[in-house]
Amino acid sequence: MSMKVKDLIIFLTLFICFFVYYVTQNPHYGVLTGEEMTVHHLDMVYEGSPEVPRGLKIADSPAYPIGSQAISLADHMSGMMRGVEVTIVAAYETTAYSTTYTSTNSGMLVKDHKWIVHEEFVDVGDDRLADSTKTLTKAEHMKGMSDAVHTIDNSLKTTVYMVDFVLPNGIMVTNHKWVVEEELAPVK
Repeated sequence: MSMKVKDLIIFLTLFICFFVYYVTQNPHYGVLTGEEMTVHHLDMVYEGSPEVPRGLKIADSPAYPIGSQAISLADHMSGMMRGVEVTIVAAYETTAYSTTYTSTNSGMLVKDHKWIVHEEFVDVGDDRLADSTKTLTKAEHMKGMSDAVHTIDNSLKTTVYMVDFVLPNGIMVTNHKWVVEEELAPVK
């Protein structure tokens, strides 16, 4: 066997070993599947800040009061939240937006990111943004979303919740922003 072939075999073996190690060290390993997870949710922020943007109105009587539990029906985050019990940390009345943007962290296109609240966008005024509007946000729910140009996919006037929950792989997520009321169900 020539030296070039041996070097190639060694390189490929090391590359495969590194790749397998990297994938198995990812906190989503064994919980998620699909390209969306590998591209977008590797940048998830597990310990979110409890701070919220100025002007966000506290919900007067949310369906799920602070401190209560609910079951998440959310299909975003590659299904990680579907069926998990969440604890309500805060509740606000606002418009929630699903957006598409290119991550400033990875350069990957992130489609249908749920949710960014109206008050997290930069200089947009008070009126609800129309679908296809391009705007900036200072939100950093995911690494790489702040200062990226976001295109509004759709919006929903609703109560949004900040929640804590434990992923199926045992990792605790705190102050997760946001889950909309329509994505929650009572604990039975």
